[in-house]
Amino acid sequence: MSVLVCGENRRADWDDLVAHCADATFGHLWQWREVVGSGYGFDSFYLLAQDGHGRPIAAAPFIFVRSLLYGNELVSMPYIDYGGVCHADWLDSAERDATRAELIAHARELAGKLRAKRLHVRSLQQLEAPFEVSTEKVTQHLALASTVEEQLRRLPSERRNRLKRVEKLKLSVEVGDPTDPVALADFCATYSENQRDLGSPTHGRRFFSQFASGLRDRLSLIRVRSGGRVVAAGLAMNFRGWMTLPYTGATAEARPVYGTNALYWAGIRHGIESGCHTFDFGRSTLGSGIFEFKRQWGPTPVQPYWSTLYLSPRAAAPRQRKSLQTISRLWRYLPLGVARTVGPGLRRGISN
Repeated sequence: MSVLVCGENRRADWDDLVAHCADATFGHLWQWREVVGSGYGFDSFYLLAQDGHGRPIAAAPFIFVRSLLYGNELVSMPYIDYGGVCHADWLDSAERDATRAELIAHARELAGKLRAKRLHVRSLQQLEAPFEVSTEKVTQHLALASTVEEQLRRLPSERRNRLKRVEKLKLSVEVGDPTDPVALADFCATYSENQRDLGSPTHGRRFFSQFASGLRDRLSLIRVRSGGRVVAAGLAMNFRGWMTLPYTGATAEARPVYGTNALYWAGIRHGIESGCHTFDFGRSTLGSGIFEFKRQWGPTPVQPYWSTLYLSPRAAAPRQRKSLQTISRLWRYLPLGVARTVGPGLRRGISN
């Protein structure tokens, strides 16, 4: 077995392998390399394992995220829920374990050469010591019915009642092209306001433009209006029958009119109409308000693993640093224009 850093000349090999890995996620798509590279200028290291005959058998994408505030880290994958190793379907259990160990060892060596403070992997596969594993985040998967009507009948009664209120309040929903300039501007405005209110710097228009154009064939943009104003919006991604909303936002005006309920129901409907079998609600902290909101749709909790190897004595997780916790609290009070201007420069260095 050998491991190499996959360049543009081997993209066809990468794409073909990912297409034949049942455990691949949208985080393994080659386009993420281009989105993050163009949006933030970070270097990518897409590790490809091949057998003795030169046949690709496993892959692990990594991005080197540079940050003065948080410290540099090698991540698989930043800004989204999933990364880690995907394996060719024909490998048996022992071969998968050996291949994964080889790829992670190579990533560890690479992180040392890059002088990264952390090696961080987000995956549905748990890595062993010396990695520290966090199970704080939980994702939730909802099995989709074949029709919207059947899905509505499956929903808990409380959620159906919320959707009836949405209908009475006459909220309108649009599902369209993510590269449409007006729609993308509406999304960015809504998302950035929501992130400011949560105390988090936001990705900027440039990042989302790269995201929308790079993954256009898999994306849709959903907008929810109340009284003509966009109160909630999200980017919906379809990957192999899995529909997810990796980026969503809702303004304060959305709360009294159940705008977020309308947004997620639109995502679920879009998934069914697109022939998807599962809706992935994405990660949230167990027991949090966001977790409970998602739980009320009736999904099944699934445990992802955030595995981190600390390569520096002072490489504590960013969330453990009191100074950054203080910044998050203060961020909520920034004027929106300031948050939108300053935020992207900070957000690029936050891999969450």
